[in-house]
Amino acid sequence: MPSRPVLSFFLLFCSVIAATPSYAAMDPRFELDLTTLQPPGTSAQPSAARPSPRKPVRTPRDGGTPQRQGGTTYTVRPGDHLFKILMRDYGLTNDEAESFIEEIRQENNIYDIRRLRVGQKIVIPPVRRRADGSLKVTAQRPLARAASGEAKQTLTLEAPQVRMDEQEAVNRFKNAWTHIVPGGAEPQKPLSISSPYFSLTLDPQRYPIYPAQDGGRILVDRAGAIPPLVRSLIVEKDPTIRIVAESPADSRRFLASVLSNAGFYSVEEDFSMEFGIDPKLTVHADFKVEKSADSLIRQELLLVNAGQSALPPVLGEFLKKEGVSVVEPFASQTHLFSITPRTIHQIGAPRQADQVDALLAALDISADHDRRIDVFAADNNGISLSVKADRSFARNGQRYAVTRFDGDPVTYTLFRILETKGYRVVILEKQDDFRKVTEKLLDRLKLPGTFNRHTLISGDGSRYSLQMSGFRLDDPSLPGGGTFITNLEMDKIVRALLTENGYTFKTK
Repeated sequence: MPSRPVLSFFLLFCSVIAATPSYAAMDPRFELDLTTLQPPGTSAQPSAARPSPRKPVRTPRDGGTPQRQGGTTYTVRPGDHLFKILMRDYGLTNDEAESFIEEIRQENNIYDIRRLRVGQKIVIPPVRRRADGSLKVTAQRPLARAASGEAKQTLTLEAPQVRMDEQEAVNRFKNAWTHIVPGGAEPQKPLSISSPYFSLTLDPQRYPIYPAQDGGRILVDRAGAIPPLVRSLIVEKDPTIRIVAESPADSRRFLASVLSNAGFYSVEEDFSMEFGIDPKLTVHADFKVEKSADSLIRQELLLVNAGQSALPPVLGEFLKKEGVSVVEPFASQTHLFSITPRTIHQIGAPRQADQVDALLAALDISADHDRRIDVFAADNNGISLSVKADRSFARNGQRYAVTRFDGDPVTYTLFRILETKGYRVVILEKQDDFRKVTEKLLDRLKLPGTFNRHTLISGDGSRYSLQMSGFRLDDPSLPGGGTFITNLEMDKIVRALLTENGYTFKTK
């Protein structure tokens, strides 16, 4: 049995322990992950505690599985695109992701990075870094407490300097947006959010704000530098704000994101419009925008293109008259066309004989009219026989005769006798139309040319094209190495576009 002094000391110790206040751990729901305050690609680790600047590549979340050494296989999920995968799951910056895309395309034989399929497996090769292993990251300004000592934080975000080419793209987009959204030229107030516990401001030069069609606002974070926590604060405190984290330097992705967040009635990618049947003009656009539900009825469509090649002004004016506006923010040059222009011979003569004359002229052939060709010359018996040819000519040392068949078998026999005399005879019938007359003539001349709907204009990037039925002849023996022959009527816009692309016309 313990002595009384020892027992008294034990009781006193227990009472002190019981009186000591206890401190419970913080509710995990209110713990703050410091990485949410960092711009994408930076580390929350204090600089003094950071190891070497060499930073390993992140292991992909969820969708990735180990592959060969240094690489992974990623399974595409809904809403994924390569930039998002690389920046979200592999820790790359926008610039690093952009430079790494081509290697991924080659590794996986991906023709179009916009056409990834959900469930598709792609191999992400090892990331190759510079010798020092450094990353292009955005430094974050420290949080400053209020001078009054209150628990109030002031966050001011500044993006890194932007390359001149990207800044030029920003300026071009700003000017173009005034033609897309009414009031787009009005200056937007800088974003500023305040509460009893914090205030947030964004530099309007680094994070421009554009008006949306439905009254909302579009905040452009072109460097992807806004930390996740700040993005959440912005969206929660101002639901009218839509954040676009794309660079205008990637014009297609940037426009897709901006237009989809602008509150239009509908936005459709890879849109085409056709005008006419034959000739048929097809206009291709990156985006078709309907601002309201009755845009189609009111003929107020908007086409937006992301490329640097512009539609010719004559086509823009034509579309405007058809109720279609075209905006090309980044265009600075006209299209280059891949098809060699030729002379177009438009033959509208209704008479068969005039069609023959026009065809021969198009082929640079001079012919005699209504010539009588001797079948049997006068001999000792005093007998001579000649056959009338509507047109006769010589080409490359070969003699030709063009004549009409009236249904008399004797006449047909005489034409065949002409062939025994070394003539190539083109026999036309009364019902032969322009197409048939041309086919018979080209066949006897052994010129390669079949009737078809040919593409006469095919723009770089397929911005617009023009198809027309007729005979396209590519032959070194012809003037200019070839020609195009048609009997179709061409309206003003078709002629203007063909002229714009180097074609010349001859009408008969």
